[in-house]
Amino acid sequence: MKNKITLNQKFDRRIANSKINFSKLFLIFIFISLAIIIAGAFVAGFAGINLGNDFASLSSLKVYTNSENYISNLESYDIDSAEGYNLVFDKVEKVLNEHGTSIESAQKSTMDFLKQEIIDAKAVEITFYNDLSLTEEEQAELNAQIKSDLMSAFGFQTQEATVLENGVSDATILTSYNHNTTIIYSAIIAIVIATVFAMVYMVCRYERPAFVTVFLTIAHDLLLTLALISITRIPFNVATIGVLCFTFFMSVINLMVFYSKSKELTATGAVESASGKVVANETTKANLKTNLYVYAAILVLAILLIAFAPSATMRFFALTLLISCIVNCFSAIFIVNGLYYCVYKPIKKTRKFI
Repeated sequence: MKNKITLNQKFDRRIANSKINFSKLFLIFIFISLAIIIAGAFVAGFAGINLGNDFASLSSLKVYTNSENYISNLESYDIDSAEGYNLVFDKVEKVLNEHGTSIESAQKSTMDFLKQEIIDAKAVEITFYNDLSLTEEEQAELNAQIKSDLMSAFGFQTQEATVLENGVSDATILTSYNHNTTIIYSAIIAIVIATVFAMVYMVCRYERPAFVTVFLTIAHDLLLTLALISITRIPFNVATIGVLCFTFFMSVINLMVFYSKSKELTATGAVESASGKVVANETTKANLKTNLYVYAAILVLAILLIAFAPSATMRFFALTLLISCIVNCFSAIFIVNGLYYCVYKPIKKTRKFI
């Protein structure tokens, strides 16, 4: 009785007997990658990067009410009611629009006790976008003008409020400036340092030319991911930094798996080590099933997150993860092998004299 061949074994045989030459396909797909990276650079250059709220340059202001729920001696807005809140929002929005900016978010707030202010006093806190063409000092001057115009719009009697036991004597407006890009620079430095360590490890673990493959593969994967994010206009936020770190991590894993398998195939004599293209092609075929399984699982996870994410932020994160997964899978199958054989040097066998 013949043993039944499982689907898994059939898949292995199909891959082993496949006549697909991944080394030849490298030249086609590397040009596709370069075209996408160049397109992404043009989009980023002309349209800019779509920064999420985490990295947008923002200013904020607070409109406080006094102890009698007055914003000025002339007008009273009960911001606990929809009508009063909307009246305050509309007035602020009108002034901001006159200065060429718009509201990013608005919410009811209270005074900060840590700043020796009164917790029970009511306030509307509004965050608005800064003009990226302005310096911090110029934006501060613009904020001062916005504050002055808001004072006039609300009919304030004084420029600053006096804090009382149960509120403020007259309403006030406080403004602050924020331009949060420190985390981007920190992430870039971290990835650069991690890349250097990865290159050193691969050279020590495998072979000297490996550092070229490591550098080019990581650069390719990160740039291609960034290009697709730029083209699709997905907001770039803190979650995106995390996905880029995942991209870097998977790139290194792909390289380690590839180099380990290539060494195994050449050491056992399964592949002739004299030809870099043959080694690269057979190694890709040997790793193909594992790559497809791993990335299929991550793809399913990303699609489920997109389908059932409770917020837009989570959906954008899932979309970015989906892009990263596609890039890493594409790189593992079509790019790594080509970069490998470009720097491959067969080990010279030396004769031993007894």
